[in-house]
Amino acid sequence: MINFFKDVVEESKKLNFPQWKETYVTTITILITIIIFALTILLADFLISKIIRLIFGL
Repeated sequence: MINFFKDVVEESKKLNFPQWKETYVTTITILITIIIFALTILLADFLISKIIRLIFGL
């Protein structure tokens, strides 16, 4: 059990966390991607509903 925790401590020293700038850029990129996808789905939903209304005369 003691060896396990020693190994855990050794491995945790090897961890490499990203820098603040990298985290910021990645977060902004993800947010922009989500917004683009959401707008694309919104536009597709709007167009499909208009087409269905034209077809069925609603």
